[in-house]
Amino acid sequence: MKPERDISEILQARKTRFLLVATLSAITFVLLILLFSPYFTISEIYISGNSRVSQDEIRARLEVREGSHLLLFNTRTAGRRVSENTYVSDVEFERILPGRLRVVVNERRLTAYVEQTGSFLYLDDYGRVLEVRDYMNDSLPLLEGLQFTRFQLGEVLEVPDPAAFGVIVQYAQLLNQHELIDLVSHINVSDAANIRINIHNIEFNVGGISDADYKIRFIASILQNMPNVGLIPGFVDLRERHSDIVFEMLQ
Repeated sequence: MKPERDISEILQARKTRFLLVATLSAITFVLLILLFSPYFTISEIYISGNSRVSQDEIRARLEVREGSHLLLFNTRTAGRRVSENTYVSDVEFERILPGRLRVVVNERRLTAYVEQTGSFLYLDDYGRVLEVRDYMNDSLPLLEGLQFTRFQLGEVLEVPDPAAFGVIVQYAQLLNQHELIDLVSHINVSDAANIRINIHNIEFNVGGISDADYKIRFIASILQNMPNVGLIPGFVDLRERHSDIVFEMLQ
């Protein structure tokens, strides 16, 4: 006759095996539900945030179709494919049950362009080349006098003077921030210590990087409070913050 202890251990082992099998069966059952339930099948794809990149291109780069499994969709790989378009900075995904996928595309903003031997390099506000065209049909400011040694699509321009280029980039970002960039016709950046911004026939010499935000806010204030500004071509020297601001008419 087996000792009472051995019988107890055998019963405990059987109970443990039963619980293990039951647990694995339950997990398998849940996984089967997740894999085959229409609740997790993609039935709708919402795309937002895009203006330069078409919906059709984004859908093609996602490589996902309605009917695909929502939980098995690889967002990292899909986001990388969409971001191969130079206008796309990043992509956000949201899974919404039942069966919906939301895609938010964050695009880089066109800020200016430079001429390059008959072509036009379209830049964002970091100096990254987003597109190269042989024609110009966007209302963007021309960067005059910008020196660069090399460019590659999707990369920031290579320049001989990175510090001076940093000044140009910061002014471009401030113009975007204060919603002035669409009013600028051209920016002369041949001298980073005397940057000249042309808006409505008025040339603003903002000098270098010192007090850059103040200078751009001052320009915004002028444009807001003087509705007829630009009727007379002129020049405004903003290089020194504490000096008198004088409007000089151009002959």
